[in-house]
Amino acid sequence: MRININEALYIYLEYIIDALHLHKRRREIIANASKILRPDQVMIGVPESLREIIFNIKIDSNQRRRIVIAEPISSTTYILAS
Repeated sequence: MRININEALYIYLEYIIDALHLHKRRREIIANASKILRPDQVMIGVPESLREIIFNIKIDSNQRRRIVIAEPISSTTYILAS
């Protein structure tokens, strides 16, 4: 069974929230995000739809984090890659 776009977004959001709770740095979060899902784990069209994911996360009442993940699912060897 392959993951759809909504499930993929949920997985990335859960990963980011867990990483922030563990006090990981933004660079480390972004670098490791590309290792979460592979093209063969998601439905057709998901890698193309998730070219960039932007999360604006409010941690405390005064602290906000913006995490931008560019091309989280590699599409270089993907069948629909352009």
